[in-house]
Amino acid sequence: MTTEFWSPVRLSIEIATVSGVWVLILGLFFGKVMANTKFKGKTLVETVFLLPLVLPPSVVGFLLIVIFGRNSPIGQMIEELFKQPVMFTWWAAVIASSVVAFP
Repeated sequence: MTTEFWSPVRLSIEIATVSGVWVLILGLFFGKVMANTKFKGKTLVETVFLLPLVLPPSVVGFLLIVIFGRNSPIGQMIEELFKQPVMFTWWAAVIASSVVAFP
């Protein structure tokens, strides 16, 4: 019974840790780029970065399924590279956590 309890807790901590580090690195990088550079379409990029903040979580999840699903070009590319789909894996949870935490 102890393993049944701690297994999801451990998984949640692992996903939160990996996505937290990932968001910290990407956030610092993109924050520096966005603060120090001027380019066409900067407002559009800022809007895309802020979308997870204003959209409901169910919409963000649906968009991630559309982007990384088996029928999308990105999903097909990932499946060819890694010989398995990304959906419903540990990495899918990391991606979802990172997208929601990024803004």
